[in-house]
Amino acid sequence: MFKTQQDFDLSSFLKNLTPYPGVYRMYDGEGNLLYVGKAKNLHKRVNSYFNRGAKDLKTQTLAAQVNFIDITVTPSDYEAFLLESALIKKHKPKYNILFKDDKSYPYLYLSDHVFPRLSGFRGKPRKNGQYFGPYVSLVSMKETLTLLQKLFVVRQCEDSYFNNRSRPCLQYQIKRCSAPCVGKISEEAYQLQVDLLARFVSGKLSGILQEVSTKMHQASENEYFEEAARLRDQLILLTKLQQQQFVDKINDRSFHVIGLLGLETKACITVLQVTQGKVTDDKSWIVNVNNNTESELLEAFLAHYYLDEHRTIWPKEIILPKGHKVANSLLQSVEQRADSKIRWLIDAGADNAKWQKLAMINAKQKLQINLQSMSQFTTRFLALAKWLNKDNIHRIECFDISHYQGEATVASCVVFDRGGSMKSAYRRYNIQNITPGDDYAAIAQVLERRIESGIEAQNLPDVIVIDGGKGQLKKAQQVLHAYKQEHNIQLISLGKGVERISGKEDIFLGFDDQPHHLPEHDLSFLLLRQIRDAAHDFAIKGQRKKIAKRQNESVLESIPGVGRKRCQALLRHFGGWQELVRASVEEIAKVKGISHKLADEIWHAFR
Repeated sequence: MFKTQQDFDLSSFLKNLTPYPGVYRMYDGEGNLLYVGKAKNLHKRVNSYFNRGAKDLKTQTLAAQVNFIDITVTPSDYEAFLLESALIKKHKPKYNILFKDDKSYPYLYLSDHVFPRLSGFRGKPRKNGQYFGPYVSLVSMKETLTLLQKLFVVRQCEDSYFNNRSRPCLQYQIKRCSAPCVGKISEEAYQLQVDLLARFVSGKLSGILQEVSTKMHQASENEYFEEAARLRDQLILLTKLQQQQFVDKINDRSFHVIGLLGLETKACITVLQVTQGKVTDDKSWIVNVNNNTESELLEAFLAHYYLDEHRTIWPKEIILPKGHKVANSLLQSVEQRADSKIRWLIDAGADNAKWQKLAMINAKQKLQINLQSMSQFTTRFLALAKWLNKDNIHRIECFDISHYQGEATVASCVVFDRGGSMKSAYRRYNIQNITPGDDYAAIAQVLERRIESGIEAQNLPDVIVIDGGKGQLKKAQQVLHAYKQEHNIQLISLGKGVERISGKEDIFLGFDDQPHHLPEHDLSFLLLRQIRDAAHDFAIKGQRKKIAKRQNESVLESIPGVGRKRCQALLRHFGGWQELVRASVEEIAKVKGISHKLADEIWHAFR
């Protein structure tokens, strides 16, 4: 249980703290995790926060809030780096430098199956199996996936599709799959392909050619001529690839280049992936500086990116930004994680200097674009605040209602702050128990749900924008009045206006029946229309998904003998609508409780 100030003696804790390496976690009086840090010497590092002397504002603010400190001693700096990285990603402490887009990293994934499936994957790895990556971008992962599909005959289909095949699919015909689903390859031979693929992706090509050649001759001697021919074709492709790689190594090398630039309150870190002398991919992160030095940002990034627990692909060389010091313990930890020596270049000369310059140019361009975009939003927010005669506006939310002929009603909520759209805060609401087509009731329902949750979470917006006229606005006013928020939240609605074109809308303010008009290019008007359009697009996408699902459900449940339970059984068996629609009569009949006659009716219903 979390300790309070009454039973935690900070001075005694600091005095008796261990000098071993480890990770420390700082909490406030409410039990919220403020900061996670690592240390070679926990005693020196943690005490430094509370010693007298000059400290930056961030450290002073953090130390003033600390109510309790917890530590974890680790065997070495390496384990401390790994644990710190994992804790930051899991808990997202307020005062840590966060690179929040882990889930966007693409991987290759080999499933944990008797006949493993090879596929692309984005997100946090959760399923059992082998992961290869992360790749710098989705494009590079897909290119690698395409190459592997040509080299190794490993299946790419979903398990639900694989489990219900009665004959080979097109992938087998074009030699992109060995059709394990119908017994065209033995488990042993398939596992060989999986092992070869895993070694190939990990960069261990040297022994693969000899192994394939040996297996090919064994198959020929045993008169498995079809298998021998397939291995021969594979050997030819691998040989050509190795020859190409040999030529490329002579001409140039492959490596990562990191660029770093800080301007104002933001910093940009860019990674360029250089393959055979050409930039094949790049990725960038924009982070808040928060009084951290650029070297501290660089170290935080290296720990985040290269100490990822699922990383399996490593560059042989990494060119770091010029003029920045990086702790040797961190570099050693990355090499230990990679289980190989990495060439680190900081004071690069000649040819490497041009790559450093290119990475810096990329970082500068992306940071300037981000700051310009932020500046535009800040200017528009200030213009809107001035027009509304408000001191400040930090958060705007816009709601829109979408339905299809009165059915499948969906409400969307988009969120913007001074930095732009906050897509992680976007929400869709399924509207229920209203008269079909009643947009007024839909607005009332979604605002009730939003304000109730906002009061509890203490994250209510300063401004709520509604796509609609006086009717929707009055319903919204009633909701705000019921929750006593009429003085805290400014209501705005955008009506279509007489001409019903963008730029000529009627603007209605909450608790004011008079329409207002602004010039088409007024900054505050541009902001309101941009937010309204985002809400409209978000609602339409959600409503279309709902309609597609309902149409499929309607088709299936209209068949005599198919009720809710059988519908769910079919979807569970095939893993979704897409595979069910594709399935043959024989495959559908394999589902428990589905006769051959009923399967035939289901198959014809989708045709």
